[in-house]
Amino acid sequence: MTDQLERKLTTILATDVVGYSKLMGADEEGTLKRLKAIRRDCTDPLLEKFGGRIFKTTGDGFLVEFQSVVDAVNCSISMQRKIADYEINTLENKRIIFRMGINLGDVIVDEDDIFGDGVNIAARLESISDRGGICISELVREQVRGKIPLDFTDRGEQSVKNIEKPVRVYGLTAEDIQLTKDVVLEPRFRQKILRGKTLMISAISVAALVLVSIGYLFYTNLNNTKSSKTESTHVKTEAQPSIAVLPFTAPGNEADYAYFSDGMTEEIISALGRFSDIKVISRNGITEFKGQDPKPSMVGKELGVKYVLAGSVRKSLDHIRINVRLSSAEDNTLLWSEQYDIAPSEIFNTQDQIIRRIAGTLVRKLTNIELSSIATKPANNLEAYDLVLRGRELIARVTRSSNIQARVFFKKAIELDPSYAPAYIGLGEVELNNVTDGWSQDPQQSLEKAENYALKAIEFDENSSAAYSLLGNVHIHFADYDRALDEMKRAVEINKSDPEAYAGLGTVLVWAGDIPGSIKAFETAEELGPNLTITDSMTYGLAYFLAGRFSDAERVFERSLKKNNQHSYTRAMLAATYSKLGKSDAAAREVESVKELNPRFTHNDFGSLLKDPKLREKISSALAQIGL
Repeated sequence: MTDQLERKLTTILATDVVGYSKLMGADEEGTLKRLKAIRRDCTDPLLEKFGGRIFKTTGDGFLVEFQSVVDAVNCSISMQRKIADYEINTLENKRIIFRMGINLGDVIVDEDDIFGDGVNIAARLESISDRGGICISELVREQVRGKIPLDFTDRGEQSVKNIEKPVRVYGLTAEDIQLTKDVVLEPRFRQKILRGKTLMISAISVAALVLVSIGYLFYTNLNNTKSSKTESTHVKTEAQPSIAVLPFTAPGNEADYAYFSDGMTEEIISALGRFSDIKVISRNGITEFKGQDPKPSMVGKELGVKYVLAGSVRKSLDHIRINVRLSSAEDNTLLWSEQYDIAPSEIFNTQDQIIRRIAGTLVRKLTNIELSSIATKPANNLEAYDLVLRGRELIARVTRSSNIQARVFFKKAIELDPSYAPAYIGLGEVELNNVTDGWSQDPQQSLEKAENYALKAIEFDENSSAAYSLLGNVHIHFADYDRALDEMKRAVEINKSDPEAYAGLGTVLVWAGDIPGSIKAFETAEELGPNLTITDSMTYGLAYFLAGRFSDAERVFERSLKKNNQHSYTRAMLAATYSKLGKSDAAAREVESVKELNPRFTHNDFGSLLKDPKLREKISSALAQIGL
C-alpha cells in the first residue's frame, strides 16, 4: 500500500530580519543577544496568545502556522508594534526590524513540518514586504476584510520567485501599523476556550438553574397577560453603542479650570447626543461620579453602557492639556486616547473646536469598533443597527457588487424596524452610488428613489444630519444648487461635529463653484474625522486641483486610492495632478490604469456637474492633455 501525503488548508506567517547579515557582521554577539530577547519578550508571548505554532526557524526568522486567518494577521500587526517599541531606543543602524508575509494555502504535512506552494508564497510575500511592514495575499485579504479595523493597500499583481502565476499583493507599511496603536486586537480562538470554561461552570450549576427556571416559569404564567400587552410593534435597535461621559477632572482645584472642565463634560454630552446612532447618558445620570475615579466596568454596571469616556484638564506654565480616554465597560480595556495642548489665553476661544473634534473623532472610533465586533456574527441574527453597519461598510468599498449587497442589508434592517431612519439613508446612498458610478439603467428614477428615501428618513428623524446631507447630494444631481446648499447647511446646523455633514457641504460648494469655501468645509471634515469616503476624497482632491493646489490634491488622491485603487475617477484626477506637477511617467501609468478600469471613460462627461463653465473646461482640458 502506498502512503498518502496528508494535505490541509492553513494560514502561514513568514518572518525575517531586514539586513540580518549586515547586523551580524557589525556586532555578532550583540545582534544575537537582542534577537533572543525579542523572541522571549515580544514574538513568542504573542504567538502563544494568538495560537501560532512555529514549525520552522531560519536563523533570523521563523515560519508559523495559524488555524485562524484573522488571528494570523492580528498577531503579525501586534508583533510589529511590539518589536518597534522594544527597539525604539536602539541606534537606527543597529535596530532589529522584521518583514512579514502571510498566505492562506494548501500545504503538505510531514510530521511537524509543512511544505508546498502555500509556504513558499508566504516566504515570497515576506521578501517584498516593507521594513517593519506586512504583505498578505489576496486570499488572506478576502478572509479578513471587515473583520479587522485596518485597510491594506493594494499593490497589484506581482511575479515572485519560483511561483508560476503572479500573486495579488496587499500591504501595510510600518507607518500604517504604528498609526493603529489605539486599536485593540484580540485573538478569536480564545473565545472557544472561554466557552469551554463556561460549560464547566454551567454543569456545576445545573441544579440551581433548574430551580430558578421553575420559579421563572411560574412567575411568567402569572404575568403573561400583562407582558403580551406591552410587546413592541417592531424590533428595537438596542444593539447600538451606548456611552457615559464622566465629569472631566481639573487637578489643582483651580476655579477657572474646574468651571471649564464641567463645561467640557456638558458640551461633549450634547455634541454626542446629536449622533442618532449613539445612546448617550444625560448629564444628570453621571453626576454621582463627580470627584471619583471609578473603573469603567463599575460605570457600565451602574448605567448599563458599553463604553465610558473620561477626561481631565491640566494646567502648566505655558499650556493647558486636555486628555480624553475611551474605555470598554465590559473589561476596562483602553480603546482610544488623545490629548490636546493649547495656550491658556486661547482656552475659551478654542473650546468649541476641541469639543467638535472630540465628538467627531470619537463617533468614528466607536463605529469602527462596533463594525469590527459584528464582523464575526452571522448576518441573519443581527438587529437593525448591526445590519446598517454592515451595509455602510459595503457601500464604502464603492464596487457594484458591494452596492448590491448593501441594499440587502438595509432592506432587512427596515423589515426589522420600519421606522429606523439610518436604514432609509443607506438605501438612498445605494441609489445615489448607482447614479454617480454609472450602474443605473435609469438614473432619473434612481435619483427620485434616493430623494424619497431621504425624505422618509427625515420623517422618522427630523434631526438626522445624514438625511439632510443625502437630500442635498440628490439635489446636486438635479442641478438645483441653491436647494442642495440649503440642505447641506441644515445638516451642519443640526450637528457641527459630524464630518459627513461638512463633507456634504464641501461637495455642493465644489459643484456650485465656491472652491475656497469647499476646501474650508472639507478641511473641517478631515479634522473632525480623518477617514473620508472615497467619493468625498475624490471631490476634496478635485477642489484642491481647481484651486491650483496640486501637491495637496496629490496627497488626497493618493490616500484615497489606498482604500480603493479601482476608482477610475480618482485615478484620472491623480493622472492630471501628476501631469501638473511634472511627473509625466507617473501620469502615464495612471492613464493606462484608467483605460483598463474604464474603457469608456471620456473627459467630456467628467465634471459635468460643475456649474461654472470655466471650471468644467479646466477639468476637461487637463484630462484631454494627458490622453483621456
